[in-house]
Parts: sequence; C-alpha cells; structure tokens
Amino acid sequence: MAPFSTGSQLAPEFARHGWESVAVVEGEPPASYAASFRPDDFVEVVQAATDPAATAALLRRLGTHQVLAGSEWGVDLADQLTTLLGLPGNAHLPGRPRRDKYAMMRRLRSAGLRTPASLVTDDEEQMLTWAAHGRHWPVVVKPRDSAGSDGVVFCAGPAQARSALATLDRAYNALGLRNDGVLVQERLTGQQYFVNSVSIEGRHHVHEIWRDDRLFVREKPVYDRQRLLPARGDVQDVAVPYVLRVLDALGIREGPAHTELFVDDDGPVIIECGARLEGGVTPRGPVAATGDSQVSLTVLRYVDPAGFATRLGTPYDLRRQLHVVCLTAPYDGIMAAAGLDEIARMPGILCGSALNLRPGSRVRRTVDLFTSPGHLYLLADDERELERAYRRIRELEVQGLYLPA
Repeated sequence: MAPFSTGSQLAPEFARHGWESVAVVEGEPPASYAASFRPDDFVEVVQAATDPAATAALLRRLGTHQVLAGSEWGVDLADQLTTLLGLPGNAHLPGRPRRDKYAMMRRLRSAGLRTPASLVTDDEEQMLTWAAHGRHWPVVVKPRDSAGSDGVVFCAGPAQARSALATLDRAYNALGLRNDGVLVQERLTGQQYFVNSVSIEGRHHVHEIWRDDRLFVREKPVYDRQRLLPARGDVQDVAVPYVLRVLDALGIREGPAHTELFVDDDGPVIIECGARLEGGVTPRGPVAATGDSQVSLTVLRYVDPAGFATRLGTPYDLRRQLHVVCLTAPYDGIMAAAGLDEIARMPGILCGSALNLRPGSRVRRTVDLFTSPGHLYLLADDERELERAYRRIRELEVQGLYLPA
C-alpha cells in the first residue's frame, strides 16, 4: 500500500526472492512521495476504490496473500485490507491509533506507558487555557497525522502557539491531508532516539537503535545527524523494553515499525510510532554496518518466516560505525559544483540520496525532512573519521555547497 519513500525498495527486494508485487495507491500521491514511486517494479498498479471492500475483492482475485504498508500514507488502508482479506497483519483499530497521534497517545497511556501531555483542538482559548492551567509551557504544536517533522513548531508562549494554530489548522500537510485542528503537547526534553523493528506473530526483532540529533531553525526541528548504536548499552537497555510495550499496545504484530522517543532522567517517553519502514532510508547503509536492513528483514519475514524467526532474541551486530547526515540548505538556491565534488571524494562517504544531486540542482530552504536536499551515509571503523567528515560537510553548507538562485 502506497509504496513510496523507503517502501519503494520493497518490490525489488521481494523480486530477488521470486515474489511479484502489486502497488495500491489512493488518488494522487503527495508531492513529498511522488518522486520515489517506481511503477515499473510492479506487475500491476491498482487505484484504490473509495470502498476498501471493493479493493479487497480485486486483490483477492489477483491472488494476494500478503499486505504491507509501503509508507505512512498507506498504513490505514493496509490495516483495513488486512482485516478484510483475513491475512496476517495489524488488525484495523477504532480511532486509528497507528495514524492519529492523539489517539496513539491515549491508547499508550491507557496501557500504562509514559506519554507527553496532549490536546487536540482548533480553539485558541482552549489551547492557551490547557497550556497555562496544566503548566505545560513550552509546548509543541503539530499536525495530528503527518510525518517527517512536517509542521512541527516549538512554542515558548501564547504568541507563537497562536501563530502555529493559525498556520496549521485547515491547511494541507505533507501527506496531502487537511489538518483537522492541531495536536498540542508538552515539549519533551532529553536525548532523542529511534528504534526500527520487524515483527512476526506479535514477536518483535529490533534491528536498529539510533541516536537522533536535531537542529532548530526558527523554532522548527530539522534533521541533523543520526548515529547507529550497538544493540546493548545503558540507553538501549531501557529504551527497547519500552518500545516493545509500545508495539504491543498499538497492536503492531506483523511487519516493520519505526518508533521515535526521548530518554530523559525519568526514562523513555514516546514521540510517535509508525507501523511502517523508517522513511528516507538507503538500505545499503545499514547493510554495510550490520549485514541487514529493515527492508531486507521485512521481506525475509514474509518469504521465509521460519528463517526470520531465528533472529528473534538475537541482538544485531554493529560491525562498523554508521552515521547519517541530513543536508540543511540555509536558503532557496542551487547546488554548487565544487562542494558536491568534494563530498563525492570525502573519506567515509558510503552512499545516500545527496550523491544524486547535480550542479545547478534547485533546493529549498530546509524546514523539515521533506525539504532537506538529501542525506549521506558515513561509514568507518573509527568514529573520529566520521566526526571529521560531518564537520566538513557542515562547513561546506556555510560556504561552498549552495549558491543563491
């Protein structure tokens, strides 16, 4: 369902095992996803009917025996079709807690998990009263069902919160959906992490644990650098049990999940959990560091369930150090030849979408994941080499990588 972003890698990986894939899309994919769609990888591209039952009937005639969400945009439909077709998957839940972040927080809290204080509203006074009476300042205002830090605004006080509400409410988000009110939450502190997993019959295999560092540009979080951590450690040993409880509470029994969280002095606390692959990934990076990727393990879960089950309970092996650096354009402009050439020759650079940029390629000022010019995977045995490469990339972004349009 909606095989965009990292999900565009699934069909080729299934094909390596002799499986054919059908793409199901709903309407026109949002611009943030459209460029990643590769229809030639599929034996058929199906336009979803308004009635999910009609789409399920068509897939049944095609002999479909697995349904997967290819991106955040496809989670709801994948859940519905899994239920209608009676296939292994994540059963559709009332309230859409795998997509609606407010419903997600309520479900997790009812399961006894720590969550941030949250409110959904389209009313300015309700928002300000809630923040003041609950002593929640500063707050975060964001869409309740988007992705990639789209529309996320950190608000120190009422003026910023009013502005964020006025901007976001009834606007269209990066997934092409119209915001119905906004989600307001207390601002979390601590260090951010994310955990990638693949599940089979309610049992979960954690394949990647990443430290996630962000920059802040005009009160908006912008992706900076992610560092793949060993499977075990002080942080990992408190984060992973919490994440496994999140997966269980959300009914994620089959396939991939991407869980974002903070860890502070009180322990882990959820940001959000997506019942799909991590977005914007070049699988070659994790494969080089661990021997597998979330894409390869997701496919293994379906083509060889017994083989996948042998991974359960076995920590992944971090063989080499792996970082991801997300480019951050300070203004609308174009890519400069000299900077791109230096990056292509830089020690430690393995792969990444930024290597596809060409001199003169247009870029937008970066405000979220969707407006980043691209990312780079840095691989080395010595983390100091990755640190040198990271610092040089950021120096080039100040002078040498971008030119005014």
